[in-house]
Amino acid sequence: MAAVVPLALVTTACSSDAPPQAGPPDDYVCDIASGSSEEKLLLQVIRANSFETRIGNRVPDFVEKMSVNLRGEPEGQVTQSVRQCEYLPKGVAGDGQATIEYRWAPLTEATSGKDPEGTSSYRFDGATGKSHDTMTDLYVQCELPGELKARSKKVLLHADASFTMNLGPVKDHGTQDQQMSFVHQMTRRATEVLGCENKPLAKDPVVKPLTEGSS
Repeated sequence: MAAVVPLALVTTACSSDAPPQAGPPDDYVCDIASGSSEEKLLLQVIRANSFETRIGNRVPDFVEKMSVNLRGEPEGQVTQSVRQCEYLPKGVAGDGQATIEYRWAPLTEATSGKDPEGTSSYRFDGATGKSHDTMTDLYVQCELPGELKARSKKVLLHADASFTMNLGPVKDHGTQDQQMSFVHQMTRRATEVLGCENKPLAKDPVVKPLTEGSS
């Protein structure tokens, strides 16, 4: 169903006598197993029978970049967000794709601003989210250990997902709930590798919009 191509990662073969890797595999945040619920959701959302996965950062690099962004230093390495996962329908670039980026957002961002027409709102297990045809946003409290604990309590982890294969004149593609379920499941992995001590998103939610999007 899916091929995996790193965006900024070159993997090398390991020798047979190499020690087993501790912790999650390097592609854990983005990799989608064949037959998994994540795969079924993604195929439904992108309206394709296969996809190619492109991974922005290995797990250690993802964690390091998110930590740098939260600290705000060193200044030259701070980025607005970390572009992590891309999924290309049928492995073809240029026909739209699903993309997930992660960033730290102010506590008020989840409930501020005016939403586009057709947006559905969600709330489950302390997380809040919004979804419409081309964008899905999920906000969750991620309490990190150690020196980052105080800073992490002042922000929310924001999963910013785009679905550019849905661009066009149609106002309601009917996949907002599926997009939110998919982003929830993938963001759970991000919280696991980041080490969020409050273990957000641990439960599978019943994804039902608080407000129905209008067409």
